[in-house]
Amino acid sequence: MSDDDDDDPVVEEIPVYLSKTLLNKLYVYQYPVRPRHLSYDDEDVLKSCIKPEHQEVRLEIGINTHSPNYDTSKGEQIALNVDGSGATRKKSEDRHFESTCMDKQILESTRAVTDASRYAVGILHDKEFHLTPVQGIVHLRPSFSYLDKSDKRAKELAKEMGEGGDQSDEEEEAKQVTVKFARQENDRIKRARERSFGYLSKKSAEEPWYHTQYHNSQSNRAERERGKLYCSQQDERPSELTLNKEQYMDVLITQHADVASSSNIIPLSRLRLLPLLDQVKQLLVEAKLLPFSQLLSLVGHGQDAVNVLRTVQQVAVLVRGNWVVRSDILYPKDSVSEMCGIPAELMCRARDYILCMFTQHQFLVRSQICDAVKLPGEEIKLLLSQIARLRVKKGWELLLPYDADFIARFPEVAHRQQKIWETKLKQFSEVFPCEQSAVTVNRVHSDSDSESSVKYNHCSVSKRTNPVSIKVEPMDEPLNTPIKVEPMDT
Repeated sequence: MSDDDDDDPVVEEIPVYLSKTLLNKLYVYQYPVRPRHLSYDDEDVLKSCIKPEHQEVRLEIGINTHSPNYDTSKGEQIALNVDGSGATRKKSEDRHFESTCMDKQILESTRAVTDASRYAVGILHDKEFHLTPVQGIVHLRPSFSYLDKSDKRAKELAKEMGEGGDQSDEEEEAKQVTVKFARQENDRIKRARERSFGYLSKKSAEEPWYHTQYHNSQSNRAERERGKLYCSQQDERPSELTLNKEQYMDVLITQHADVASSSNIIPLSRLRLLPLLDQVKQLLVEAKLLPFSQLLSLVGHGQDAVNVLRTVQQVAVLVRGNWVVRSDILYPKDSVSEMCGIPAELMCRARDYILCMFTQHQFLVRSQICDAVKLPGEEIKLLLSQIARLRVKKGWELLLPYDADFIARFPEVAHRQQKIWETKLKQFSEVFPCEQSAVTVNRVHSDSDSESSVKYNHCSVSKRTNPVSIKVEPMDEPLNTPIKVEPMDT
C-alpha cells in the first residue's frame, strides 16, 4: 500500500444494491422556475398526461380563485379572451378554462438530458445504498399556449365583424407557381433532417397523450411506490473481480468510449478492427488534419509505414507536409451543407481552393476567399475553423506547422502532391476572377530536390500598373517568401 493510501484510509464499506422493480418507469420531475419552499405537493393536480416515446409530460394544476392574492378581474378577462362569453362562448369540450375565469395553469416539460442512462436515484438506508436507473429527467415550466388561442379568437372575431376587409377582396388572384421535385436523400441528409426542429415537432405531435393518475408525494400510493426503490432480492455474495488493473482500466475506457459513440465517434479499440482504408478514412474525417507520424501511431499496431502512406493518398491530400481529408469525402455527391444548404460541388470547390491557397500562403483572409468563391461567410468560416485558427491582425493559419521531416522522408510523395496542387492552381485561375491590383509571387519549397520553384498567384496585373519584370533572388526560407517585383522602364 502506498503512502497516499495510508493518509486516506477506508473508514467504512457500504453495500450497494441495484433495484430493477421500476426499471424503464422512473422519471425525475424538476421545476427550474419554482422555488424549493414553494413545491407543488399541496397543489390540486387536475390532469396528468405523458408521451413515453418522446418523454413529454403535461400537468394541469388548479388555481385557487378565492385566494386574496388572486386578481378576479384579470382572471375573468383572460378567460373571456380565450373562450369568449355568451353566444360566442365555446362548447364545454372546446373550452380551455372550465369556469368564467382563469382557474388553472398548465405545466409542460422539456428534456433536461437527452440520455439519462448515466443517472440513477439512490436511497441510503440502514447503511445500505439502493440504486434505481432513471428512464428520463424532465424540466416542467408554465405553458402560455392559451395566449395563442386568445390571438386566434380575436382574429376570428374581427373577421366575423367585417374588420378583416371586404370578402370579395379576400379572394386571391391567380399566381404563377413553380413546381419542385424532392431530391433523393442520402444518409447524411436524412440524419440532418431527422435532427431538425420541424421533424421532431412533427413526430411529437403524432404521438398521442396517455392520461395518468397523479398521486401526491405524501399519499399512501406514493409511499408504496417509493418502497420499490429498495432492492427486494439482496445477493450478499459480491461479484468476483477476476481482472487485473490493466484489464479493468481497459473495460472502463471502452465503456466511456461507447457512451461517446452516439456522436459517430468510434472507440480506438474498435476502430483498429476495421480494414486499414476504413481506419485511415475515419480518423481523417474526425480530425480533418493530421501529421503522418500521428496517423501512423493511431492505426493498428504492426502496420507498415509504406502501406499506410499508400492508403492515406486515397482519402487525403498533402498540405504543408500534413494530410487533410479530401473534400469529396466530407461532401459526397448530391449532398448539401448542413448550415446553408450549399450543393456539394460548390462546397468541394471552395474547400479545395482554401487548401490550395494554404500551399501558397501562410495566412489567409476570409473576406478575400468569400469574394473569390462567392459563398456565404458562415460556410467559409466553418471550412477554415476545421483546419486553421485565426491570428489577430494576420489571418487564418493552418493548425499544424510545416512538416519538414515528412517532406525529407518521402520526397517522391511530396513532389507528386505538389504537381496535383499546381494543376489545381491553374484550374482556379480560370474559374475565379482576379480582384487584386498587383502580381503576388510566392517562393515555395520544392519537394523533389534542394532547388526552388516559382509559383504564381491566380491574380494578374491590374490595368493601372505598368509592365513589371520579376526579379527572382535566392531565399533561405522554404515557404511564403515574397519575390521582389520591380517596375520596368517603358
